[in-house]
Amino acid sequence: MLENSLWTQYNPDKTIREVLARVYGCSAVEIGEDERELYAALKRHLTKKELKMVIMNEAGCAPEAIAEEVGLDAEALRKAQYKAYRKIRQEKIRREVNVGMPQEEPEDNGDEQ
Repeated sequence: MLENSLWTQYNPDKTIREVLARVYGCSAVEIGEDERELYAALKRHLTKKELKMVIMNEAGCAPEAIAEEVGLDAEALRKAQYKAYRKIRQEKIRREVNVGMPQEEPEDNGDEQ
């Protein structure tokens, strides 16, 4: 899984899948199963600072501790967290983690000859 990642450092009991399901307001079965791919998707679309803020926030760290860790004041932290979660909710990330994307089946039009 993600043994040496920032995620497991702060969230040993919570999976990325659970967090994304809560953020997207869907069930966890609608999200991809590979935790490494989910982490990679977040890492690809968020800055290091945004990813760390999200991870620490989901771990239940105090806002003061998060602000100190990422070097922001309270107001800047609030705005940065809002921006990070807004990025996570974007369609391109949703598609990447397979949220709400039903498997497409080829249509049979009956036009075969």
